[in-house]
Amino acid sequence: MPALKKKDNGKQKQWSGRDSKYINAALFVLPAVLLVTVFLVYPIILSFKYSFTDWNGVSEEYHLIGLENYRNVIASSEFKTLFSNTFYLIILYVPVLNIMAILFAVIIYDIGRAANFYKVVLFLPNIVSMVVVGFIWRTIYNPATGPLVYLLEKMGMENLIQDWLGQKQTVMPALSAAIVWFAVGFYVLIYLGGLSTVPEELYEAAAVDGINWWQKLWRITLPLIVQSVTINIIVSTIAILTLFDLPYVLTQGGPGYASQTMALMSYQYAFKAMSQGKAMAMAVMLTLITVVFAVAELFVLNRKSSD
Repeated sequence: MPALKKKDNGKQKQWSGRDSKYINAALFVLPAVLLVTVFLVYPIILSFKYSFTDWNGVSEEYHLIGLENYRNVIASSEFKTLFSNTFYLIILYVPVLNIMAILFAVIIYDIGRAANFYKVVLFLPNIVSMVVVGFIWRTIYNPATGPLVYLLEKMGMENLIQDWLGQKQTVMPALSAAIVWFAVGFYVLIYLGGLSTVPEELYEAAAVDGINWWQKLWRITLPLIVQSVTINIIVSTIAILTLFDLPYVLTQGGPGYASQTMALMSYQYAFKAMSQGKAMAMAVMLTLITVVFAVAELFVLNRKSSD
């Protein structure tokens, strides 16, 4: 009997030690869980709730109106335009940005000692506020005194001078150029991280076999950095779907709704039209579209990488 007691006491001590380990882990995780709950989960739940109401964002009273906000947003005259604007940016921005980032990353990776300088130059716009970036590009695109106008005049191409941010035909390409300039450095660093994992022996063997630069990129580099490609495509798609600050500073969504995005429209519903219900409905739809795009891209890219 005494031996059994000792065994039980040993087990009790063992379990109490495990419990204390789990308790300590929970105490470390708890602050992060509370922050995420208060600043992310709770606002999402409130947004979903208010999307079914007529709340104006000021008064304490509101009424449940079902799916009316969703119907009004989808039926509005501007919805089709801002929806097409968002997808235009995805189709134009995501491929161009990632192709440029891959090319820059491969070139910088092969440079050697000067690589750090070019990394800093490309990443520099990322440390600047997006508002400042907006003012920089407004100055560049100024049709009267902007640097772009001066450059075109010196090159004898005055016929190309126009109000790039004031015309429906040019505002989206102009906006895309500003976004790419701002973001490309961030994605270059991710691709450089992927390139650092590629064994040098493969490149040496390819050089012996006489493979040229493009063949090396297509047959060796891209297949081996597919995880970096997946991350960048998903992150850049989410970034463009939720784009707000740069079009707000550059164009306010104009001319008309030519550069309007879903995130910017949600802001205007909330703080200009004072219709929090519509704003939340737009935000919920934007969230669902973002999730669908991210999951679809992840599925397609993972399937291609496994093949």
